[in-house]
Amino acid sequence: MSSLKELTAVKHKEAESQPFIKSIFAGEVDKAKYVNYLYQLLYVYKKLEQYGDNIGLFSGMEGIKRYHAIEEDYVELMGDPPYPAVRKSTEEYVSYLKDIAEDGNKLMAHIYVRHMGDLFGGQMLAKLLPGPNNMFRFENMPELIKVFRTKLDISMADEANVAFQYNINILKEYD
Repeated sequence: MSSLKELTAVKHKEAESQPFIKSIFAGEVDKAKYVNYLYQLLYVYKKLEQYGDNIGLFSGMEGIKRYHAIEEDYVELMGDPPYPAVRKSTEEYVSYLKDIAEDGNKLMAHIYVRHMGDLFGGQMLAKLLPGPNNMFRFENMPELIKVFRTKLDISMADEANVAFQYNINILKEYD
């Protein structure tokens, strides 16, 4: 039997191979691009976590939510407004999230892609990115991961791949 991780491995690898992500791992990320990207994440996470809260998806794992930590990182790096424009790919993603806002299984697949990535891959990224990187700091990570995993199943694989594609679309705007 395949796992959710195995069923999303191709899209995960595609996301990691985007030039913007490669520049981060090479220690060559452009700070202005990163700050703009962080703003896009802020916009996505705000809606994703709002919709997840509305239907109780974060119950028992409230500490996994990242919106406020991303906001802290953004403010530290950017300061006060003016804020960058929300990019087309980000608008499209948030619009899609609104369309599935009542579907807990689909929404959880997007939470899996974004938040599980922060829990795991974010630990490496935090060492390479400018700013305080609060978005990658979690209290009680082992417990969060344990609870999170109880909410996942392989039926979410197709939707998780959709989430990866939306994230790839956002990343491509930074090439």
